[in-house]
Amino acid sequence: MLTRLPILGRLDRVAVASPGVAAAVFLLAGCATSPHATSRSQAAPVIAKVNPASIAASPGTWDGREVEIVGLVVWESGSSGLYQDYGTYCRASENAAIYAHWAEWPGVSKKDSRRRVMVRGVFHNRVGAKQPDGSTLNLAEAPGPGPLEPGVIVRWLSSKPRRPCPNRS
Repeated sequence: MLTRLPILGRLDRVAVASPGVAAAVFLLAGCATSPHATSRSQAAPVIAKVNPASIAASPGTWDGREVEIVGLVVWESGSSGLYQDYGTYCRASENAAIYAHWAEWPGVSKKDSRRRVMVRGVFHNRVGAKQPDGSTLNLAEAPGPGPLEPGVIVRWLSSKPRRPCPNRS
């Protein structure tokens, strides 16, 4: 008595061959790219993820680049910038901070001072650098190079501001 139909036999052969066929299809699909996808990836700007200390250490490298930074917002009398963290702010480590004029940033107020944040903006190396006319731009409230041009607040990383540092007025 015949328990298998001839069509099942053919399916068995297809099933045995299908891993090889599937592998070939995946290999060819992985190699194929559309011109539209390639041009889209080339046109998209690359946002550099960097910290304030790295920018402060080498501001010329980051001049004119769009950056995403995690840091501490400080908007106080005599200091307006983005610090590496609370500790560097309390130690007055200006080499770990960049200038940001927070009054121009949407969604930032003075009550946000000493909160951790992730921001995106374009960094410019103007403060402390030689200008085209040969002068040097200095701002009393700039804790380091900058400015970080107004961009967007990606997200707040702390809900409440840290307490004022005891050694800062």
